[in-house]
Amino acid sequence: MNHSIWILEYGYVDRFPASNLFAGQPNEGHRRMPYCFGLVRSADHCVLVDTGFADPAIYDRLTAKYGDTRWSAPVDVLARLGVRAEQVDTILLTHNHFDHAGCVDAFPSAHVYIQRREIECYLAAAARPARFEFLTRSCQADLPQRLAARTATLVDGTATVTDGIELRPAHDTHTAGSQVVAVTNAADGTWVFAGDNVYSYQNLEGLRGDGVLVPIAMTTGSAAGWLDFADELLAGVGGDTRRILPFHEAAVWDRFPSAVFDDGLHVAEVSLAGGHPSAVSAG
Repeated sequence: MNHSIWILEYGYVDRFPASNLFAGQPNEGHRRMPYCFGLVRSADHCVLVDTGFADPAIYDRLTAKYGDTRWSAPVDVLARLGVRAEQVDTILLTHNHFDHAGCVDAFPSAHVYIQRREIECYLAAAARPARFEFLTRSCQADLPQRLAARTATLVDGTATVTDGIELRPAHDTHTAGSQVVAVTNAADGTWVFAGDNVYSYQNLEGLRGDGVLVPIAMTTGSAAGWLDFADELLAGVGGDTRRILPFHEAAVWDRFPSAVFDDGLHVAEVSLAGGHPSAVSAG
């Protein structure tokens, strides 16, 4: 089986503090941070890895906090690649945060997969007193209800979704029930969508390119747990960090063939192994 793979940017903030990306690194300045989701297509399936969000109130809040921003609804970003919402048959959610799970309802035909632990731990955290708000601060609060009203699977650990697409748990890292999505092509090997367990290639390559792992700053698990997760993640792709696909890293536009649209948003073409037309010329 072969799949075509893209990373689609649906927004960005211009001045995001690097200290929110790297644990214990308070003086690394600011950077433009994209908000992205993944598209995976084969001859038989049209799959989204996360769904992004579309909420003017959140746009305004992030603009006030992080300077210049740009946003487009994920359904409109997909349309630039010729994909209609009703064509999406599968959604793989890496975790329950608003910028990854906010647009589930925009794709009503899709079967949604998420780790059972992610939903159960969210519900348990939401039932705790207000002083535990950190555990639910960025969550899509109504996701459990949305999933209960549609076709969805709560996954227990590792699971095969279709031929060549596997869900792998990353529990107690960024969130209690995070998962990554591995896509394996006969033509060009394995690619892994890391969700928010990798914000930047520097998490894996070192802030100075020295290979020293830099834990993510925003986590409900421990830094030690993340280090073991990251080491295993790298081992699974032979140490090739290019095969790890982050959703908040502007460097993807340089590491893969990319296009920028008139509104400043990008699309990166990771693989055309599925034989689909190039999206790069669309920009």
